[in-house]
Amino acid sequence: MNQRADYIIPECYVDTNLVETLVCTAGCNHQKGCNQVAKVMQEKFSDRFAVGIIDADKRKPGYLNEFTEIASSEHLKLLRHNHRPHFIILVHPAIDGFILSCAEVGEVNMVDYELSPVLKDFTAQTKRVMSNKDTRFKNLFRAMQHVREIKLMKSLISYLISRTYKASNSELVGIFAAQ
Repeated sequence: MNQRADYIIPECYVDTNLVETLVCTAGCNHQKGCNQVAKVMQEKFSDRFAVGIIDADKRKPGYLNEFTEIASSEHLKLLRHNHRPHFIILVHPAIDGFILSCAEVGEVNMVDYELSPVLKDFTAQTKRVMSNKDTRFKNLFRAMQHVREIKLMKSLISYLISRTYKASNSELVGIFAAQ
């Protein structure tokens, strides 16, 4: 997709880089923190289509109580709002652990991308403000496109962008099953 997708709302810099590398190449609507994603969805997209991408943190925004789970995999859980055209993709563990797990499964060497394979050090690298534009991450994500969970995330976002208000729960469950 080469147009900007302001209704795709990732919570941190490296999430934004992942989404923009895989799907929204012209950009999306980065927010800082899961509470801010929820706030933007509720206020700026109250009656419009939106997809939030957040970590499954210990402290979840109260807004998640208004969602129902559609499907889940090892690292991703898709939630749909009960009354609004809103979706949440929950990433577990937090995005840093998710990326490291995907790299391990895909036999992708983090050091080849000048990134640490150690969670604490990798987390420090992902928290930098410029990680949303960092080519090391972009190259890493491209190298991991064959990994099931990365393919699943890409497929979910692509489907939701293409179907927006017409997204079908059964088709979404089918995306999880197909990966």
